[in-house]
Amino acid sequence: MSDAPTSLPPAADAEPFVKPKFGGLLTVCGDCQRRSSGPTRHTAKELRSELRKAVGHAPVRWRVVECSCLGLCPKKATAVAACANGAPPLLAAVRKRRDVAAVAQRLRDGTR
Repeated sequence: MSDAPTSLPPAADAEPFVKPKFGGLLTVCGDCQRRSSGPTRHTAKELRSELRKAVGHAPVRWRVVECSCLGLCPKKATAVAACANGAPPLLAAVRKRRDVAAVAQRLRDGTR
């Protein structure tokens, strides 16, 4: 039998942690656009803006950020990762504009 703690440390030990103003984190890979096999029609900045607008009315407030390589590296696409409410992360390869709507719909449905 293990003596490992099964819960978080007491509140006194949690001083460096703060409560976020958002419920979910959506990351867009900024390295995908620089690859030779990366997307040719959209940049990470444009994709961030589109995703921010698409998930704007979701029940969870999303923080959309650009990050370095996520390790997914899809051909002719941009990697996107989302996590919220302790759920397992969702990974997506966004190739076309309609993929943005599909990702946003999944995030709206999956975070209720």
